[in-house]
Amino acid sequence: MRTYLCDLLAGKYQVAPPVDPDATFEDLGLDSLARAEFGAELQDSLGIVIQEDDLAPHITPTALAGALEARGAAVPR
Repeated sequence: MRTYLCDLLAGKYQVAPPVDPDATFEDLGLDSLARAEFGAELQDSLGIVIQEDDLAPHITPTALAGALEARGAAVPR
């Protein structure tokens, strides 16, 4: 899941690869609009509800991956 999130951030949200999975979304350069778009894309691709708190500026891709996996989300094929 963590790799999927980092690849998505690099591919669609102009985060320079390699994406540090332990950097916060704020440190990765995602503003509130980009985080909202990222959340909407994750909802569509993973079929799981993404809460606003899941994408707070201080959250990391590693933390988000853990939270999503705990809710049963799986990487789409």
